[in-house]
Amino acid sequence: MNGVNLTAQDDRGCNPSHLAAAHGQSYTLQTILRSGMDANVSDRNDWKPVHYAAFHGRLGCLQLLIRWGATINDVDNNGNLP
Repeated sequence: MNGVNLTAQDDRGCNPSHLAAAHGQSYTLQTILRSGMDANVSDRNDWKPVHYAAFHGRLGCLQLLIRWGATINDVDNNGNLP
């Protein structure tokens, strides 16, 4: 992707795939995944993009992540499932 750093993280450890999933940006998320980003990458609380999509009710992103191999049975640091 044209020089974009897809592994850049904010202070919570979120990268662009976490943010796209949280905000329901399925087209952006698909572009990120096609660029080789792991669908199961974790932030500092062990939340994965699938956790963000589920928490924010982003069904389109959730379906996309599952198609790209996101696991739906991974727990976060507190033992919560997506």
